This record gives sequence, C-alpha cells and structure tokens, in this order.
Amino acid sequence: MKVDTNDPRPAYMQVADGLRASIQSGTLAAGTKLPSGRDLSREWGVALMTLQKAIDQLRDEGLVYSQQGRGVFVAAGDGDVPTDNLAALRETVENLGRRLAAVEKRLDTSDGAST
Repeated sequence: MKVDTNDPRPAYMQVADGLRASIQSGTLAAGTKLPSGRDLSREWGVALMTLQKAIDQLRDEGLVYSQQGRGVFVAAGDGDVPTDNLAALRETVENLGRRLAAVEKRLDTSDGAST
C-alpha cells in the first residue's frame, strides 16, 4: 500500500487507517507480529517517524501492543495484554520508583547540606 498524496488526511492517518482495516478484517490476526518499522515505512512510502506516529495511534486505540526487543503485535481485541508485557511494565514501574527514591534522597541530602 502507498500513501495517496491527493488524500486530505495526513500520511500517518492513512497508514493507521490501512493497518486498522487489515486488523479489523482479520488479514492481520490477533498475535501477529507486524513487519519492522523500516519494512512498513518502505511499503507505505513514508518516513519512519510517520510510520511510528501511525503505530502510536493504533497503540492508543488498543489495537496493537509493543514488546521491547520483540516488536509490535496485533492485540487480541479483548483488552487483555499478554502477561509478559505486564511483567515488563511492572518491572519498569519498580525501576522508576527506585530511581525516584534515589533522586529524592539526593535532594534531601543536598537540602540539609545547604542549611
């Protein structure tokens, strides 16, 4: 598929609409890994950033999900995110909590030193 330059919709929206149609028709079934960003950007004739914006739109709609280091997959449509993705999210949140605690500790220490 290619983006239609005569279409008034932005390129990212055309890509998102095309991928959404493939997902809704079953051409891209639940659990299917999408081609790489580079491959999709070549296929659609758009920049990688344009393609990423389209994927972000589909992710916001719950149609696709990402697994770090593995790629982007079509969601099941039942709202369930694979458990390994939830585990990765929990790990990220815990890591951010530890980092925030360390920053707060440093700020408390620096506040005490200046008073």
